[in-house]
Amino acid sequence: MNSINGFKYIISGENLRINHYITVFNPTIKEIGLYGENDYWQLVHLLTRKPYDIAVELVDSGIDYQSIDEYDLFYMAANKISVEQSCILLGRLELTDYTQTVNQDNGQLILYNPKDHTVIDRAIYHQILKYLRYIHFISEKVEYDVGNGMAKKFFLERMRRKKKKRLKDMEAGRIRQESQLYTMTSFLINNQNFKYNYDSMKEIKISQLYESFYRIMHNYQISNINTGIYSGTIDKTKLNTEDLDLLRSLHR
Repeated sequence: MNSINGFKYIISGENLRINHYITVFNPTIKEIGLYGENDYWQLVHLLTRKPYDIAVELVDSGIDYQSIDEYDLFYMAANKISVEQSCILLGRLELTDYTQTVNQDNGQLILYNPKDHTVIDRAIYHQILKYLRYIHFISEKVEYDVGNGMAKKFFLERMRRKKKKRLKDMEAGRIRQESQLYTMTSFLINNQNFKYNYDSMKEIKISQLYESFYRIMHNYQISNINTGIYSGTIDKTKLNTEDLDLLRSLHR
């Protein structure tokens, strides 16, 4: 992720123009609110998910989640995403106009639009993916990198149990739909280090909101660590240098 210009796309909040027909947008908080927050997070997840995120669903469909990557997931779902659903992030790009096909020159899977002869391939998608993960501070790390055999079996069983429990909890009304934007903006607006109020906050970009939130939280962490060092409850020699670096990258 470090290859992306943080000042341009995070601080300045600029959109990513990939080519003349694809631009990926960095929406404002107001735009997300008008679009619908729950729908927005579902779209972000749909465009950035990793195979292990839906490992159970893939296995039940006869697909080994370890044999595919993010582009394969996008390839399978892209032309089912309407422009009304994707517009907040992809503008007027009509994904439903694209057909699944193969590049005859290299044998790679591509999405091809017969109306304007445009193509979305693995390289283009990875630009979209990298940008969306970057502005939403989504880690690229694979959290469940298990091997084959029993470890994989236990992982899938655990994921299946979690899925069943969540469905039961939802049916029983035990899961509350929390607004991520509400908790973040409420925390920031009531923090002395955040310079926006309830009205001006609506015009900032989602990347700027995340940047402010994680930077303030990082500074709090450093302050608490320093307090622990001075009180003798934390051994400074056991800390990494970046633990006390106010200017370190917030992306992982």
